Amino acid sequence: VVIQNNNPQQQQQQSIFQAGKELTVEQALERFRLGQESLQYLLDHYDEICQEGGDNVRRYLGTVGFTSGLYGISKVLKTLKTEADDIVEFSELSEELMAAINQADGSSYMAIFTTTSTSGVPPQKYFDDAKIEVKRAKQVMNELSKQLKL
Repeated sequence: VVIQNNNPQQQQQQSIFQAGKELTVEQALERFRLGQESLQYLLDHYDEICQEGGDNVRRYLGTVGFTSGLYGISKVLKTLKTEADDIVEFSELSEELMAAINQADGSSYMAIFTTTSTSGVPPQKYFDDAKIEVKRAKQVMNELSKQLKL
């Protein structure tokens, strides 16, 4: 199955992420904004994206493939930490963001296998759980934006 990706934000070149190469603050700020846009796009089109399966949700979360604006977000956050108003608050929010993304990723992953499982849990339950975490990630990114004065 070929997944059509109509989100221009996910069609960005990911060449700035190279082993051993640090991001500039400007690159990190741009990537942060792209991450916010990817999350918003995911929320705006969530049901449609879920129809293509759990890996498609994970693709938008940046945990599968490298087309999402969230791809490499941990490196982005590390670069931006020194730009924040409160480095401790920024670090805690960064951990919260990564936890939300990881939880959404895990739930989306579970949705892939639930139809062949004997658990009887429908995929929609996992997609609903993932959406809660995506909303939490968006809220945390908004708080991180405030720390960065964006």
